[in-house]
Amino acid sequence: MRTVRTSPVYIDFTYISQMEGFVPSKHQAAGHDGCLTAGAVFAKLTNQQEIDFYESTAPPTEELPQGSHLSHWMPIYMGTLNEGVIEADEQMTTIVADEIKDIEEVKRKTPASDKKYIVLSNLYHGFLRPSILDIKLGKVLVDDTVSEEKKLRLDKVSASTTSGSLHFRICGMKIHKAGDKPLPKIFPGMEKTVTEDEESVSFDKFYGRSLTTANIDDGVDQFFAFVQDKTQKKLLLNRFLQRLQLLYNCLLDTEVRIISGSLFFVIESDPQRWRDALKDEKSYYALDPLLREYDEDESDSDEENHLKNLPLSSLHMIDFAHAKYTKGEGYDENIIVGVENLIGVFERLLQKCN
Repeated sequence: MRTVRTSPVYIDFTYISQMEGFVPSKHQAAGHDGCLTAGAVFAKLTNQQEIDFYESTAPPTEELPQGSHLSHWMPIYMGTLNEGVIEADEQMTTIVADEIKDIEEVKRKTPASDKKYIVLSNLYHGFLRPSILDIKLGKVLVDDTVSEEKKLRLDKVSASTTSGSLHFRICGMKIHKAGDKPLPKIFPGMEKTVTEDEESVSFDKFYGRSLTTANIDDGVDQFFAFVQDKTQKKLLLNRFLQRLQLLYNCLLDTEVRIISGSLFFVIESDPQRWRDALKDEKSYYALDPLLREYDEDESDSDEENHLKNLPLSSLHMIDFAHAKYTKGEGYDENIIVGVENLIGVFERLLQKCN
C-alpha cells in the first residue's frame, strides 16, 4: 500500500544531487534581497522567531483531511544555514536528507556569513515558466519587535492601501508573456510600477499600493493577463478559489498570529505543459491537485513519473518572521478577513469569466 504524505511542494530529488551551490533567486516577486536557490532547495535570511515557528509547525503524524493543518500550506522546513553549515531539521532527515547525496557540495560553495538563513523547499522548483504573485495579508503589518519609526511608516502604508480596507495587498508580481497582448491600464501612472523584458512583466510594490477597493479585482486579474485560453483561466480561478476556501477553514481552526505573512501564488506559463490538462476538466484536476503530494514509496528517479507530477499551479503561505502560536486566543482575525476578501475577488473574477 502506498504511503502518501500531503506536503506543500513537489520535490524532485533527481536534481538535488546535481546542485552546485546556491545562486540568487531569479523568480522573486517581492520580499527582501538575499534569497538563494539550489534546485529544489530555497534559502532566505531569517530570524529566530521564524525558525521557532517552523519548528513548532511539524506535520502531524496522523492522517488529516487535505489542507486542514497549517503545515500543508507551508514550505517544507529543512533546517538552517549559517556560515556555510546546514543544520538539518530532525524531520528533514527522514523526509529529505537520505536523498540529498551531494548536500556537502551546497555547504562547500555557500559563502561564509554571520547571517542565518532558513532552508526550505523551493516553491517554484519544477515550474518551467513560473508566473508568481505575492499578496501580503493583514491590516496590522508590524508587531512590537519593530522600531517606532517603522511602525509609524507601515501603519501609514496600511491606512492608505488595501491592507487597511481589505486586509490584503499585492506586494509584487511577475508574469511570463505570451504574445504581444498589451496590459490593461488600471490606474494613472501604472506604467511606472511595471518593468518589462522580452520574457516577462514585473510589477513592483507600488503597483499594489496604488490599487483601491474599486479596482482591486482588475489588479488581481493582471496575474492572468497572458492566460490566453478562457478555459484555462476558468480552471485556474476555480482551483485557486478552492484552495483559498480550504486555507480559510484551516486558519479558522488555528490559534496563531501571523504578522506580515503572505500568500504565494504560482502558475505554470509554459503552454506545452498545459496541452494534456486542457483536454477536459477531469484531466486538469488530475494534473493539478489542490496540494502537492510526496509519495514515500515512489521512485523519484523515474523520469516519466517526474514529468507527470510537475505542478501546474500552487498556493502557499510564506514569511513567518513575525508569527507565533497563541493557544487559547482563537483564530487570527487580522489575516482571516484578508483571505475572506480575497475569496470574494476570485469569486467575482470567476463569475466574470463564466
